[in-house]
Amino acid sequence: MWLVEGLTPDHKVISEFRRLNLEPLKKLFKVFVRLCREWDLVGGELEATDGTKVKASNNKKNNFSRKKLNDRLKRLDEKIDEYLTRMEEEDNDSNEASVAEGLYELLKRKELYEGYKQQLDKTGEDEISTVDPDARLMGNNRGGVDVAYNVQSTVDSKSHIILEYDVTTNPSDHGQLSSMTEKLIKEDYRDFTALADKGYYNGEDLSKMNTLGIKAVVSRQRPSNPKDQPAMLHTENFKYDKDADLYTCPTGQILHAHSKKTAKRRSYFNKEACSACPHKDACTRGKNNYRCVSRGQYAEVYEEADKVFQENLELYKQRQQLVEHPFGTIKHTMNGGYFLLRTLKKVSCEVALLCLGYNLKRAYNVLGFDTIMAKLDCLSLSFLRLLGFFVSISLTWLFFIPRSVSCSEL
Repeated sequence: MWLVEGLTPDHKVISEFRRLNLEPLKKLFKVFVRLCREWDLVGGELEATDGTKVKASNNKKNNFSRKKLNDRLKRLDEKIDEYLTRMEEEDNDSNEASVAEGLYELLKRKELYEGYKQQLDKTGEDEISTVDPDARLMGNNRGGVDVAYNVQSTVDSKSHIILEYDVTTNPSDHGQLSSMTEKLIKEDYRDFTALADKGYYNGEDLSKMNTLGIKAVVSRQRPSNPKDQPAMLHTENFKYDKDADLYTCPTGQILHAHSKKTAKRRSYFNKEACSACPHKDACTRGKNNYRCVSRGQYAEVYEEADKVFQENLELYKQRQQLVEHPFGTIKHTMNGGYFLLRTLKKVSCEVALLCLGYNLKRAYNVLGFDTIMAKLDCLSLSFLRLLGFFVSISLTWLFFIPRSVSCSEL
């Protein structure tokens, strides 16, 4: 505020500045993270990754799936038939004109929905958003769904600085842990431990983490065992012998492999042993009269991940306070629970600004004003001017102008 002598930029100035500087604003986020690293605010030893759904600038009414379009077209056809029947029965000219007008509106809407179906057939997508074409329908973790984006972030444990972010249209977190880790490695982060919840428990992703040489502490997903089945007979109690390539069931019986070693998912069972087992009724399910245990191509990866998780339970307990707290601050303190911009490219810039604003708050809270100014004095004048210019505009938009203020009020 002091830098611009109390002047408030017009809403059009802010909008145009943001529109014309999408990539520079993303780079500014990275520059400030590097600056925080130089200021010893980043430890680089323990990083937590998580995702959250942020509502897009697209109403649910303006999002259509194939099923939704088919249902609406079916109802429209029924209404059109009713209107045609009424037109044949109506004798009054005025009523007939009213019916004709209603029929025209239905036909117009049908043409619109058929156009949406053609777009889906052309692109091969399962849904279409008419306002923000990149936004997708996702669960909002509150028992409902929203047209949203999946925002990923990785937070360092030392001062809770956001090191990396990403925005995807995939509602699942599968595959995101290795992607975020690769971004950190490109920024020269090495030998750190990554924390993530069960949403990241994916064999292919965990395998990539091993390839990258990064220790991943990921919570295990609960296996889907029948509710009425005794705990002794749950799948995790069937022990695998790697050397002999067989399973031993809780009663001591041997289950042999009945699939090729090259198969992505192999089956192990013993029909003779199951037929004479006293626990057969409680153990077997479905049409088969024997218990079959399957083993996927990433089974060893999962077993290793489960072992690492059990050895680092105390470390994993830090995950929630590290990575979920920034999301709460951005959504509720900085009014970042919804996006103002549209399309993935622009939304990514908006997330960069929000993460930059959060990091500025953290740096100020940890170091204090006097320390920050003293450290800034050490920077070159040219860099200071550039940083001050971008930060002043970003701060003005993020903090000093409420996001709910209309253009007329500004």
